[in-house]
Amino acid sequence: MRPTSADLDPSTDGTDLVPTLVHAFRDRRSGASERRRIPRDGLILGLGTNVFAEAFADGGMSARHAEIRLEGGRAFVRDLSGGDTRLNGNALVGEHNLEPGDVLRMGDTLVVYAPAPAVTLAEPASELIGDGASLVAVRRSIESVALHKHTVVVTGETGTGKEVVARALHQRSGRTGPFVAVNCGAFAEGLLPSDLFGHVRGAFTGAVADQQGLFRAARGGTLLLDEIAEIPLALQANLLRVLEMREVRPVGSTRDFAVDVRVIATSNRELMTLVHERSFRSDLYSRLAQWTVRVPPLRDRREDIPVLTRSLMERCDAKGRELTPDLAEALLVHDWPLNVRGLFNVLSIAAICAPPGEPLSLGTEVRSALWTSRTLAPIPLEKERLIVDKDGLEELLERFNGGVAAVARHLGITRPKLYRLLRVQGIEPAGFRLS
Repeated sequence: MRPTSADLDPSTDGTDLVPTLVHAFRDRRSGASERRRIPRDGLILGLGTNVFAEAFADGGMSARHAEIRLEGGRAFVRDLSGGDTRLNGNALVGEHNLEPGDVLRMGDTLVVYAPAPAVTLAEPASELIGDGASLVAVRRSIESVALHKHTVVVTGETGTGKEVVARALHQRSGRTGPFVAVNCGAFAEGLLPSDLFGHVRGAFTGAVADQQGLFRAARGGTLLLDEIAEIPLALQANLLRVLEMREVRPVGSTRDFAVDVRVIATSNRELMTLVHERSFRSDLYSRLAQWTVRVPPLRDRREDIPVLTRSLMERCDAKGRELTPDLAEALLVHDWPLNVRGLFNVLSIAAICAPPGEPLSLGTEVRSALWTSRTLAPIPLEKERLIVDKDGLEELLERFNGGVAAVARHLGITRPKLYRLLRVQGIEPAGFRLS
């Protein structure tokens, strides 16, 4: 079955996408970007061309540096400069099909191919930084469920900002009580029931006074159960009862207390996978996942990296400082396995290494930090399965419109390795591309 426009990126929530270029790091001091829809007759990128609001003024560009053309719903790029165009950090040779997130460098100018919604709706102010299509979809998802009482599951890789999403949900919920967050993996298993549900004096050794617990502490507000998958199976039944009955019984008590709490759960693992592995209760999953918000990894929203960089530089005492083009390119093409958290780490190191008054640059320490970040996060178990599973590979090819480069980036492997896997499974990626 041919994929529809909604299959190109499920985060778009069915919104049609149009081919779009983002002029990334247009102002290297502010991190600003600018968008331009690619017209049907294509574009010539070069010195003095009026692709964006201001003509390119980069002396490192040729007058006709690169060409982008559209054909059959796909975008193609071709070097016109004699070898001075770079695609994803490598020299561009011949013509290439552009995949979402591809980064072009011409001289010191950087542009990102980032398909965007055909119709841009007004978006409310948000703590979520960025305006790419996938993040716009997250904002819309938040607005859809915020005023309802439904429990929500927020999924995403480590460092993507799941707690930021949870706080945004709380702030838009209209609830007047507090936002209370608990990391379910940070407590000893024997103490977690007491922390969540409270206890009465004398319930166990050390219980010298009554404790109301986090559910009651969050009354009238929102309780965030961070990394819900870490809750032991034995306690999951108790949690299910609280969610269904909307009352808690403190440890050692015979009395139930009504609780008015909106519960949000986060996980960096797919809970359905854990249900199939019987390490997470299916009935608890059904009760929690009345609405699911999936936060995209940073590598799937590269067009947001410039504005994220600007915000993070304020936190690492580098507000208003410039970046060299080499560092800007490195930030855009990196896969960011630790996501926003990893970006902050690299920028912090760059800020420390840069002498006062000089731009942040791609020095030895920064290169080392980028290399180290690649090795810190293994490929998630779900992705390891997709790599060897034919159905999973076909699902990803449909999702990314047959784009091998995009699938390889999603899986965290090289294109040659993915091609070998496709050959073993007898899969032809061309059959998944829109005509």
